Amino acid sequence: MRSHLLPAHLLLALPSVALVGACTVGPDYHAPEPRIAAAWTSPAVAGAVDEGAWWTALGDPLLDTLIDEMMAQSPTLREATARIAEARAASDAVRGTTGPQAQLSGSASETMLSKNGQFPVGSIPGFAREFPLFDLGFDASWELDLWGRRTRSIEAATARTGQAEMAAQGIRLQLIAELARAYVQLRLAQRETALATESLDAWQSLETLTVLRERAGEGSRVETERAGSDTANARAVLANAEAGERAAALRIAALVGVEPSAMLPRLSGSGAIPAPPTAIAAGLPSELLRRRPDIRGAERDLAGAIADVGVATADLFPRLRLGFGIGQQARAIGDLFSGDSTRLQAGPGLAWPIFSGGSTRARIRVAGAKVDQAAARYDAAVIGALSDSETAINRFDRALAALSASDAALKRDEAGFELASRRSAAGEDDRLALARARLARIQALQRNAQIRAAATEAAIALNKALGGGWNSAG
Repeated sequence: MRSHLLPAHLLLALPSVALVGACTVGPDYHAPEPRIAAAWTSPAVAGAVDEGAWWTALGDPLLDTLIDEMMAQSPTLREATARIAEARAASDAVRGTTGPQAQLSGSASETMLSKNGQFPVGSIPGFAREFPLFDLGFDASWELDLWGRRTRSIEAATARTGQAEMAAQGIRLQLIAELARAYVQLRLAQRETALATESLDAWQSLETLTVLRERAGEGSRVETERAGSDTANARAVLANAEAGERAAALRIAALVGVEPSAMLPRLSGSGAIPAPPTAIAAGLPSELLRRRPDIRGAERDLAGAIADVGVATADLFPRLRLGFGIGQQARAIGDLFSGDSTRLQAGPGLAWPIFSGGSTRARIRVAGAKVDQAAARYDAAVIGALSDSETAINRFDRALAALSASDAALKRDEAGFELASRRSAAGEDDRLALARARLARIQALQRNAQIRAAATEAAIALNKALGGGWNSAG
């Protein structure tokens, strides 16, 4: 690094020269425009995507309350918000270096010079070897942004702030979807627990009837053993359902950000499984570029990487700094504010790394490689978002079809159980046939509950994939 002081009479001329010759090196950023199909390949519903609180369409006030609480107190969201604050502070720090820098200084020191050193203090009459020195000063400097180093630094910092904001937005939408899924799993587990309890009672009744038939000589030992095994399996199913209910409740507590002891009592009462909406508008594939936080975050990452190339490129060119310093310096504190104690220094300085062993150009290549990486991440984010959305659209469409078929099947099972009940009451069928019809009905209810929960989870996944809830989560 070589530094020179320019003649003082050029000081006034330099700013105008700098303004005329200044330029911003490095590539200018242009937002990518990926080629995206005009329509979905999956059976999507036309219309604008709901950017509001889509979860309210599930019709569960407790779920709405839990989401509001999570948005207010989740530790994960607090961390994401702190990262935004960090990025904004870093951006402000970069902006703060663009203008003149000034500082006040003060010092008091006691000095003793060597008599045998390069400066022969012992041979100079009236020159004291030992003396105090007091100094008060004001210093200012300003580095002219000749090549856009500061401009590119601000661009990079601004892009990183936007990236942090998009990361936080993505976390919000992710947590909302996870909480909604956990809530559906809780209601499903509660429903399964109730049905497993009823199923165990039915199997016990069937086992009792089977034992009576064996004693009456109308059944076999094999049938009795099988009935006992079915009863034991029913107990295992009930235990698993209870464990699933507890796990879902604990997961909700963790997502909301409260201790289990404060959340579990609120979730102890059973409730209906939230019903999925009958349709979800998917908008256009190209609209994902605006709504998906991962795509927008990748775009901001790319913008920051391109700006970094300009910062690295500016190191190839000279740096011009204007400096000014004034202060008071004296060996006696009583003389510190005397006019004879005033010191003044002003002038420009130039630094130009004319030889750096290739390290500057290597840093430019490093920045360029990071641009390529960021561009690849952006392309991957776009492709991933399109794939997620197509998958979610198709899954939701099939889930609704499965739920419709399951509802129809359940109606037939309900009708079959009613018929078996009437036949048993009329003495046309024995109690064993009624117990089996009851078990068939319970199994149909279990399948229907699982399919209903799967359809609601598919709706949640579709809203998340489409970037729904943007306005409410921001």
